[in-house]
Amino acid sequence: MSEPKSRGEFRGTRIPGRRRVLTGIKPTGDLHLGNYLGAIKPCIDSSRDSASEVILFCADWHGLTDKNRIFEPGTASIPCLAVFLCLGFQIEGNSLILQSDFPQIQENAWYLSCATAVGMLERAHAYKDAIANGKVPSAGLFYYPVLMASDIISFDSEVVPVGKDQAQHLEYASDMVKLFNNMVGADVYLEPKPLTQEETPLLVGVDGERKMSKSYGNTIPLFAPKKEIEKRAKEIKTDSKGLDDPKDPQTCAIFQILKSFGSPEAVAYMKERLEKGTGYGYGHAKKDFVDEHERVFGQKRELYEHYLKNPREMLEKIEPGFARAESYANASNSRAREALKLTSFRL
Repeated sequence: MSEPKSRGEFRGTRIPGRRRVLTGIKPTGDLHLGNYLGAIKPCIDSSRDSASEVILFCADWHGLTDKNRIFEPGTASIPCLAVFLCLGFQIEGNSLILQSDFPQIQENAWYLSCATAVGMLERAHAYKDAIANGKVPSAGLFYYPVLMASDIISFDSEVVPVGKDQAQHLEYASDMVKLFNNMVGADVYLEPKPLTQEETPLLVGVDGERKMSKSYGNTIPLFAPKKEIEKRAKEIKTDSKGLDDPKDPQTCAIFQILKSFGSPEAVAYMKERLEKGTGYGYGHAKKDFVDEHERVFGQKRELYEHYLKNPREMLEKIEPGFARAESYANASNSRAREALKLTSFRL
């Protein structure tokens, strides 16, 4: 690969003293405690870090690759954004946005694709897995890595939190940036860096065996009514130890699920009572579980339902972040057009 003819200093937008972090979540059905532990809470914690500017986007375009659930991303987008806002995502200085509100992402994705070899996309894990499992992948699934790379570069994101299973996405985004910048001979897009995260332990579901997942039907929802939480808690699988038998918190699904959201005091209390066993059975543990769930999510459930009925109120709150993110996307788009010598004929 030849070196660019001329390279200038990257001209993207920067906020001194704050690194720009981009992360996304696909909008799906009711979010549950597994989602909370693995994606929601880490993102909310990051938004409260004064050294970071977080752009969190609801990735509704990515959800369209499943043709059998083609309408789910559109119907789940507002609830997805509402969950983060209700649970404490810091909107001051950060951005909570919807992917499909930014046509700049699709435009930048096209520019990246024109510098990317087909062979690279054929080696993408999701595409290879689909082929290996006998599925007929859509063009959208094939193009998925390009769109994901554009999500990142459209906002001049510096770092992206990734786990081991997502490392290839960042490698592809980095490679595409290099290919495009080299093609046009200018530093148009910023090469993103991975922010490697410790692997979040998988949260066991109410069946006590598999990870908590909507596909297994073994979840505890975040904002379901208390009666529904009580019903789900009763379904949590336990062993046959009696009321006064000492119980091992490490093998108790009730305790393991509680740890994903409970206060240190609630977790310590249940751990001590289980280990002692005396007068504390699984029925007591399930009641304490429901009480803690209600304490943590009960009032937030009311706000969540309010936003679902009054989405305009929520959208007004996140508008400043949208405007800021839009300025970043416009800037990256303009640099690409300039480098490609694309001229607008609109007055």
